[in-house]
Amino acid sequence: MDGRRARPSQARSMATHERILDAARALLVERGLPGFNTNQLAEQAGVNVGTLYHYFGDKNAVLRELFDRDQAVRTALFRARLAEFAETGDVDAWVRRTVGGLMKARGAQPGTAELRAACRAVPELAEAEELNNAAVAAAIAETLRRRYTHLGARRSAVAGRAIQEIGATVLDLAARRPRDASLLRREPEAVMRGYLSELEAGR
Repeated sequence: MDGRRARPSQARSMATHERILDAARALLVERGLPGFNTNQLAEQAGVNVGTLYHYFGDKNAVLRELFDRDQAVRTALFRARLAEFAETGDVDAWVRRTVGGLMKARGAQPGTAELRAACRAVPELAEAEELNNAAVAAAIAETLRRRYTHLGARRSAVAGRAIQEIGATVLDLAARRPRDASLLRREPEAVMRGYLSELEAGR
């Protein structure tokens, strides 16, 4: 069990549930993981601690819910972009749209960098993040092999993981340095174009 309770079905309960999650995101941004606890969260959400525990067994359950929601949005977007990559005739345009789309999605999810840092600090959450990262990397590897049929399974797997890790790192950096976001967008675009050219050439 990950500590999440049954999901609310009544409108009022759903609104309370969402208010807790909104407050959790804000609290994580303001105070980071050291200042993130159930008492502070209840106060920020305007509910009593008993109400908080009605929905979530502990603070890690709240973090897991936020992580799963954010990741579902990013994964759906990225999988759609991967499906297009297998057939596109304009890789440069695909890179621009993909990086831009991911950065836009990240911008709509405040606190994602702090949430990812929190996940890495909590063992049970770190496991969930690693499983997700591995799934994304595997999807990238599969797509690379479909487009670049000369790539072997091992090279595709390594390339998929490298792309996943580089992308996540740059997105985190852009979230922490919003004033540099436009510059940071150019960097992964340049890296991705160069890397895909190398893969296409079989180097």
